[in-house]
Amino acid sequence: MRDLMPRGPSRRPSAGFTLIEVLVAVSMALLLMTAVYSAIDMHWRYQSAGQLELQRGQVARAVYARLSIDIRSVQFSPPDPEEAELEDEEAADQEALDDVDADELLQTQSLGVTGTSTRLTLHISKPVPPRMFSLNSSDDDEFVLLESEQRSVTWFLADLAGGELEGLAASRFAGDQAIVAAGLISNSSALDGPLGLARSEVDRLAGTIDASAEDEASLAQAAEFLAPEINSLYFRYFDGVDWRDEWNSQALGSIPLAIEIVIGFVPPVPDDPLQAVAPDAIPTTYRFVVALPVAEAVVSEDDF
Repeated sequence: MRDLMPRGPSRRPSAGFTLIEVLVAVSMALLLMTAVYSAIDMHWRYQSAGQLELQRGQVARAVYARLSIDIRSVQFSPPDPEEAELEDEEAADQEALDDVDADELLQTQSLGVTGTSTRLTLHISKPVPPRMFSLNSSDDDEFVLLESEQRSVTWFLADLAGGELEGLAASRFAGDQAIVAAGLISNSSALDGPLGLARSEVDRLAGTIDASAEDEASLAQAAEFLAPEINSLYFRYFDGVDWRDEWNSQALGSIPLAIEIVIGFVPPVPDDPLQAVAPDAIPTTYRFVVALPVAEAVVSEDDF
């Protein structure tokens, strides 16, 4: 057979990559991929931390706005000193009790602010919307008021381990299928601590001496579940000189000049990746102070 291949100098085979070069290239690729992954993971964590901070800030502002409306709607009239002296007289007291109905006396009392470090009760005057009026069946020209503008508002934490109101409200929320289905409450959260922030509003004029609208059971039944993210709540009351942990307008004869509210959010778990990256970026507590413009400083005997 004839050799069809052209004759000439023999070709040298092309040189390939050595094993060391391949290992170096693979190592550099792995380092590059690790750096890219770390950058993406860091970016995701900081983005998640920012979203969590934004969400908590929105919840805190919403709570502040609603609390501010309630606090600034407080209605209180200090007792008249002349009437107080008159009540000290036995004859005048007996005559007054004979002429005043017990239910009317309860409804006309101006209780102002009553609170502790963990619970705040405000007696407010709230405009009645048109839907609260109804036509009287006997007279079409007469309107009947279904709800009054005298309201009692209580802020507290729903907690099975708390007081009677806190425990009754927590039991009601834990048994509410809509709240459980929404993922706001888990089976374990009811045992670990407070379930979240709650607010109860009742009509004061709906109650009587024998069955007050502001008893623990009525308040718990009327409570609404606001913020499961909040697991601590603290109040203080400013009398013009010092901050107090408790307040009773009936005893002090005044409402506080300002009320301090501190809310705390559920702390992260120890191995939370967001806290590991940005431990100080996500606030756990928010503090705000609401002033009562119509309040007057409390003057006690110790001030003289």
